[in-house]
Amino acid sequence: MLSEGETVAVFGQFTYTSVHAKCTFTSPFSIKATVKNGLITYFQFMEDTYASAASFRVAGEWTIQQDADPAKNFKVSENS
Repeated sequence: MLSEGETVAVFGQFTYTSVHAKCTFTSPFSIKATVKNGLITYFQFMEDTYASAASFRVAGEWTIQQDADPAKNFKVSENS
């Protein structure tokens, strides 16, 4: 945890388990917050949302579009 003035930054990692799919993964996280008069007035939380979403997939294949050009799409399956 770091702070300067009213700005606070926190860095770490945690382990999630999706309840129904029983998939566990560890994700780094970071938090940026602004604290004024002892109250949080701004809060930004960042995590690996791709890994989080993938933990709920139990079957099938995803097609990921990363660019306006569909030729750059790629597929993600259970074994990827």
